[in-house]
Amino acid sequence: MGDVNYLASIIDACPKIYLDELQQELLLHRNIEVSILTISCALQQLVISQKKVSHEAIEWNELLCATWQAEYGDIPAEYFVWLDEAGVDDQTNQCRDGWAAVGRACISRATFICGQWFSVLPALTHKGIIALDIFEGSVNKEKFIQFIDQQLVCCFSSLFAFTTYFTFRHHS
Repeated sequence: MGDVNYLASIIDACPKIYLDELQQELLLHRNIEVSILTISCALQQLVISQKKVSHEAIEWNELLCATWQAEYGDIPAEYFVWLDEAGVDDQTNQCRDGWAAVGRACISRATFICGQWFSVLPALTHKGIIALDIFEGSVNKEKFIQFIDQQLVCCFSSLFAFTTYFTFRHHS
């Protein structure tokens, strides 16, 4: 039973591991040679199934989110414009399947690998996306200010005071 528990602990630590990698771990650390079919049967006995992986950023901070909601939660949603960068790496080769107990989501927390980077800079309101820029590379201060000037301020002069206030508070 100890070897089966060892498999479960490896999967808890690395839910995106492949069966052949589990096989290698058993051989390397437990000196046990088993077939992939045997490992698959052991995982079924542990009620661990393969499923799609839900990726979660390491930087996620529940306390920071709760603090923000407590401070600004009473402001109507139509007063806000949310600006956030998102990006994708064209060379990221992440496993999309992983292992978890039946009834539990398979979540992998990881830092993303860099390659040729493409960024998306959207401006969102309660009605949807009001401005969008997609470009190669990462967002820096100059690109962020250029996005605000060219896509938001020119179209929404009343937004300028909010953006200036937000930028000042965000960077101070």
